[in-house]
Amino acid sequence: MDLGLLQDTVMWKIFIYLFTTGVSTVTGVTVQRGGSVTIPCVYSDRYKTHVKYWCRGRELRPCFPIVHSDSPQEGNVSIRDDPDQRVFTVTINSLTAGDSGYYWCGVKISGGTDVGDQVYLSVTEGKMSVLQTVLVETGGSVGASHLQACG
Repeated sequence: MDLGLLQDTVMWKIFIYLFTTGVSTVTGVTVQRGGSVTIPCVYSDRYKTHVKYWCRGRELRPCFPIVHSDSPQEGNVSIRDDPDQRVFTVTINSLTAGDSGYYWCGVKISGGTDVGDQVYLSVTEGKMSVLQTVLVETGGSVGASHLQACG
């Protein structure tokens, strides 16, 4: 397959995904107990001024925020929004086995239905076993970014 065609196809898929859902993140990550992880949540331009949040649960609704961009720290979890890059990051420190589970990167929609994307976090006794690659569209180009968990 032609590399240019493949890159165009990937870029269109990302564009369509962000256009229809508005938020994208990695699908899963495995981290060693006691370690830390920072998870990127990319969002479309129309959500630059919206409140972003991180919550735990299998479904986005109901999913009660652990942290949100207007109250960015709660215990070992913090959130940081970078509207210029259209990404917010969630950092979790001192991970325990109890932190394993489904989480959501969410964007609050006043008077409407929130948008988000799900990620599965697995905390293990062993070393980090998964590196996720997320494709990110920035400024009309597509690049690969690696999510790395530190133990």
